[in-house]
Amino acid sequence: MNAEKIQKIKQTLRATRERRKTQIPKVFQFKLQNLSEKDKKELDRLFLEAKWFYNYIVADIQNRLNDSIWKVREVEIKTPTGTELREIKQLSSQMKQRLAGRIKNNLLSLKKAKEKGLKVGKLSFKTEVKSILLPQYGNTHQIDKNRVKIQKLKKKFRILGLHQIPKNAEITEAQLLKKTFWLLYSCVLFLT
Repeated sequence: MNAEKIQKIKQTLRATRERRKTQIPKVFQFKLQNLSEKDKKELDRLFLEAKWFYNYIVADIQNRLNDSIWKVREVEIKTPTGTELREIKQLSSQMKQRLAGRIKNNLLSLKKAKEKGLKVGKLSFKTEVKSILLPQYGNTHQIDKNRVKIQKLKKKFRILGLHQIPKNAEITEAQLLKKTFWLLYSCVLFLT
């Protein structure tokens, strides 16, 4: 990156921090509506790829947890017959970065607990990932009328209740949450 671009990013971050000082954060949750079987399979694939990616990093954390992990397009999966390579199609690079960040935070928490004298183990493999962070509004997710568009997924998903969001709200990050019988879109917004 050139110096001019870096300076512009720093100015934008400073302006956002100043704006946040006078804003009130709120979280809204919306249920994804009218999901067809194809939609459910596509969303299930997204959560499955998140699990594969998480477990791929945890399997060899010393060598795989680095700044370029988000570039990985195939992961090695352990199967009953051995191992095989699986392609990551639905998971975007920003979603991968957030999953890697989650692992780093978990490692930091384990380190702090160990420093306090607590007995700690190591990170274990996940049988299921139940939330995927969508960090950047307009890129990883976007609301259009009564639908939400999620990066790398072709369809816009219908959600109800958007009338609750005030006109002066600034939407920031969101999460896609997988509950037992439904999928939720949870977004953080700031009100002035």
